[in-house]
Amino acid sequence: MLNNHSHFALLELYLSQADNFSWVIATIVNKEGSSYRSPGAIMLINSLGQTHGLVSGGCLEANIVLHAKKVFDNQQAHYVEYDMREDDGYAAELGVGCKGKIGVLLQFITAEHQTLLTSLYQRMKNAQVSYLQQSFSSAEQESLNQLSLFGRDGALLLTTDKKNSQDNSTAREYIIKQGDDHVNFVVSTTEYSLTKIAAPINLWVFGGGSDAAPLVTMAAQMGWRVTVVDHRSSYARQSVFKHASHIIRVHPDDFAQQALFQQMDAAVLMTHNLTLDAAWLTLLYKANVAKYIGLLGPLERRGNVEALSHINDSAWLLRQVNGPVGLDIGGELPESIALSILAQCHSVLHHRSALALSGKYINA
Repeated sequence: MLNNHSHFALLELYLSQADNFSWVIATIVNKEGSSYRSPGAIMLINSLGQTHGLVSGGCLEANIVLHAKKVFDNQQAHYVEYDMREDDGYAAELGVGCKGKIGVLLQFITAEHQTLLTSLYQRMKNAQVSYLQQSFSSAEQESLNQLSLFGRDGALLLTTDKKNSQDNSTAREYIIKQGDDHVNFVVSTTEYSLTKIAAPINLWVFGGGSDAAPLVTMAAQMGWRVTVVDHRSSYARQSVFKHASHIIRVHPDDFAQQALFQQMDAAVLMTHNLTLDAAWLTLLYKANVAKYIGLLGPLERRGNVEALSHINDSAWLLRQVNGPVGLDIGGELPESIALSILAQCHSVLHHRSALALSGKYINA
């Protein structure tokens, strides 16, 4: 995986090197106003001072490393605030453009933390939603280094708190009721951060031609897990699709692993074969799992594929199938097409309009 900022990619990297160094995990636990990253974003620092991930646009990381040295020395958590609204603060010296305040909690990773983070990684791998709880303000300093892992239903799965004295019922209540990715709450005199951590986006690409390679690589760069499917011997070669998580060689008529579709978030049909695209579309319709389906080719081709699929549910086709796939950004090279497809897919999965953030129509 090429991504270096998502929870999944960072945990994957950490677990591959966990025993080689000591580690500190830095987490944004609260914010006010504008900031580059949102609460829940993490960064890893090892005992050599090497960093992975970002909690800002790259402007605060060097200072966070300095604070991490203190955490390595005493193996105690440390909470630091960066107020970009102050004219005489550290952030102002750097000319940081965001005008907000973030709180960053730095925690020393113990053997108990490693066990919990391993469980979190496995849950993400299995497409399970988890919640990570941390306390960043408390009269008991040692509590700042505790992590607690909850399931989607609010059940406590693991905690590094040997006393387990915290009021888990409050966290459970927030998990069950809230729909946000992050929330802060207070129990007695302790302030908590609760972050929802979901699995990485799971994209399936049906068709392993060379034009699909940029799509797979770009998706991997965003931290997505990509499965490439193609039964043809000269397609979906490992040497071309180095960044695919899985390559499946199977014809749609022989596909008997529909259970694998349960972890699918999005699919793109680009076999360049009408019959194959139609057969895969039929299977996607039966599974009815993908939140986004992209179909490569012009509008006339879409009609031909849909006719061959024998799907009579016109409402589903209109709602789920995006064809011609992608946003109108211009360009006809595979890289431009990949960018267009992923931009549209990303906006659909994140429930966004795909319009300019300025609110203006570009080139209108």
